[in-house]
Amino acid sequence: MHMKTIVAATMLFGLMAAGPAGAQQLAADEQEFQQLAAALKADDAERQGAIAVCIEQGIGDNPTGAAKFMGVPVEKAAEAWCTRMTNGIANGQLTLADVTALNEGTVTPGAREVLTTTSEGK
Repeated sequence: MHMKTIVAATMLFGLMAAGPAGAQQLAADEQEFQQLAAALKADDAERQGAIAVCIEQGIGDNPTGAAKFMGVPVEKAAEAWCTRMTNGIANGQLTLADVTALNEGTVTPGAREVLTTTSEGK
């Protein structure tokens, strides 16, 4: 599981903020999710690449709500979202259940913690 999987996963990060209508499943099961997390944690270049792809794709048509929730300016919302989500997965702070809930429009306590806490200065 390397760049191809990471890129596919980051595509979801942008879609999740757009809402459930455009969202897809990040991983088929817990084992696949753990492999993704391990790959993100093990390879900083892949993690940074995943963040960059996610930022390029943006976080939906209206990032204002996400920016307000994360406590960042709207122009920094995609960078903060992508950095916090990717690092949260890599560091084991976000579970598949957290990501799935976000995908369905629900913010779990774990996701709230990750998305409202600065990660790498973002």
